[in-house]
Amino acid sequence: MQFLFTFALFILLSAHTAFAQNLPSFDSKPGRGRWWKTSIAALAAATTVDAHSSWGRLEANPVLRGSDGRFRAKGIAIKGLILGGVAGAQYFLLKNNSKAEKYGAITNFALSGVLAGVAVSNYRRHTGIPRPARFTVSSPR
Repeated sequence: MQFLFTFALFILLSAHTAFAQNLPSFDSKPGRGRWWKTSIAALAAATTVDAHSSWGRLEANPVLRGSDGRFRAKGIAIKGLILGGVAGAQYFLLKNNSKAEKYGAITNFALSGVLAGVAVSNYRRHTGIPRPARFTVSSPR
């Protein structure tokens, strides 16, 4: 539980820096970019839930699993890099072509749905199966 709290706090504090005042503004007209920004937030949330559902479990994807075959920090780092790459590439592509923003938002919402479905599948598959002892956070006594 402590890990989950720490991870959620890290995500919240990191998200705050993404909307800092000194960053160049994506909006040149009022209301432009709202759906795309919402879709990026949904994609980040779905990625986080998917990572949580896999944490400490055996991972089928060889790119995301660690040396012991489990999803750990390496998998989270790769998922974060993929999310950042997708958001960054879309940001720069949509900066020059704002009419394509709708397609980026649709793509992000669709990918969010896929990742959320994978997370639901992971949670159902692992119901009642405890996480390995070395991946759980024990409370100090």
